[in-house]
Amino acid sequence: MKKIRWYVLLTILILASTLTHAGTAPTTVQDSLKNLYPKINLNDVAWSQDQGYYLANFQSNSYNVKAYFNNNGQCMMVETDLVTLDDVPSAVYNSFTMSSFAADQIRDVTMVDFPKWQPIYVILVGEANLEGSVQLFYSPYGQLLRQRSTVGLDDILGPSTFL
Repeated sequence: MKKIRWYVLLTILILASTLTHAGTAPTTVQDSLKNLYPKINLNDVAWSQDQGYYLANFQSNSYNVKAYFNNNGQCMMVETDLVTLDDVPSAVYNSFTMSSFAADQIRDVTMVDFPKWQPIYVILVGEANLEGSVQLFYSPYGQLLRQRSTVGLDDILGPSTFL
C-alpha cells in the first residue's frame, strides 16, 4: 500500500511540474525571441514544442509568425505567413505566374527565414475541389528549388522539412 501511495504522489508531482511549465519556454529562448523582435510583448506569444524545438507563435506587422528555437536559445528558422503573393520578391512572383501551377488555386504563401541562409518562399497550391496540394519552394531569385505533394504529410511545413 505504501508503494502505491508513493507512485501516486510521484505521478502527481510530475504532472504538476509539467503543467507549471506548459506553454512557456526557457528564459534563454524567450530572450532570443525578444532580441529578434524587440517590440514583441512576450505575454502575446503562444509557446509549444515541435519536433524537439521550442515554437513561438505570435503576430508581427500583422503577419502570423512561427519562430523555432533549439534548447540553447538559438533561432533555427522563422516562418512568416504571407498568405498571398503580394509580398514575395518580383522574381518569385514572375517565376510562379509563368509556371504550370499558375492556374491552380493558391492556398497559402509562406516565407521561411534561416539565420545563415537565404529565405525560401513556399507557395501551397491545389486545384479547386481536390484534397491534395503541392508545395513549391522558391529562392528569392525565382528559382524553383523543390516541389512536393502534401498528401499524407502531417506537418506540411515545419522543422522536418528544412532542418
